[in-house]
Amino acid sequence: MKKNIGLGLLLAGCLTAAGCATKTYGRVGTLTAFEKDGLSCREIELETARTQGFVDQVNKESEFSGRDVLAILGDFGIGNALERSAALESANNKLGQLRELKAGKKCA
Repeated sequence: MKKNIGLGLLLAGCLTAAGCATKTYGRVGTLTAFEKDGLSCREIELETARTQGFVDQVNKESEFSGRDVLAILGDFGIGNALERSAALESANNKLGQLRELKAGKKCA
């Protein structure tokens, strides 16, 4: 009986750790109307570089690590893949907005 309780606690601990193992990257916000009106060509370039830096950081952090092993045990790694996809989608949306804004303002 004690063996079963110990095994149950060990399994519960592993699953709890796996649930916390999903990586989080954050999101990049879209451009507001104020930003679209007020950003200069230089500021658009800076914001593009900042957003590209976010993409690079997400790609670097998404490389395989010990947390991935725990995540695979918990949800087969699906949570990490979904989180990465959502983070990159938000960045790509903003990069698209910045390209449109740059073209609209006729920046070089």
